[in-house]
Amino acid sequence: MSGDNRDLRSACLWAIALAIAVILFEGTTVRAVLGLPMVLLISGHTLLRAIGIRADSPVEHLIYAIGASLVAGIAGGFVLNAIGLMTPLGWAIWYLLVVTSASALAIRRFGAAASLPWPRLVPIRAPHAIAFALAALLTTAAYALAVHDEAKQQQFKYTEFWMVPSPDNGSLSLGIRSEEEKRLRFDVEVAVDGLPFAVFRSVEITPGQLWTQKIPVPQRSVPQKAEARLYRLDDKRLYRRVSAYLPGS
Repeated sequence: MSGDNRDLRSACLWAIALAIAVILFEGTTVRAVLGLPMVLLISGHTLLRAIGIRADSPVEHLIYAIGASLVAGIAGGFVLNAIGLMTPLGWAIWYLLVVTSASALAIRRFGAAASLPWPRLVPIRAPHAIAFALAALLTTAAYALAVHDEAKQQQFKYTEFWMVPSPDNGSLSLGIRSEEEKRLRFDVEVAVDGLPFAVFRSVEITPGQLWTQKIPVPQRSVPQKAEARLYRLDDKRLYRRVSAYLPGS
């Protein structure tokens, strides 16, 4: 790129730095520092350069760039959702493609003249500066809140609990699988025809752990129904309940 296109070269380097930061850093601070200017300004600026839109003042160009950036973000959401790549790396790749493509198109269409000369500066009054500062603060706070909520969110917290009869050896198979966000302790009680049959106290289950237990049950000719109850110890309440007919019933 020529010297007149330093802004495009800088935008491409910024997009590359954002992609590298997403790959190397797990935290949100570095990603936010590099991502916010890209999402709110840089991508829109390169799109305006590619289209060739000229503004009458820096403030007008800033408004156009923010609007074009929002359009790029909305379009990216549709594309990434369609291809199943709605991840930080997917967004970084999207903005890298947008910025580099728009920069290449601007150079190809306009050459060195693609660097639009800044119009004469116009005075910015205090109310305008305050409004822009409040808008930037609100946008930054909303983005930080969204990132914080996404990091804390864990959908579908649950505990699986089942009891399956084994007709070949006359036993019951109990199982617990935890998809909770923290370690929990349970009491398991098994009753046959309403009478206590087996008890397991303080069964500790960590997230992702599978706990199984086989319970031999004498076979009878009359129907027998077994019921298993899972009690969560932190609040002493019934958490799950399953039932099954015994083998041979």
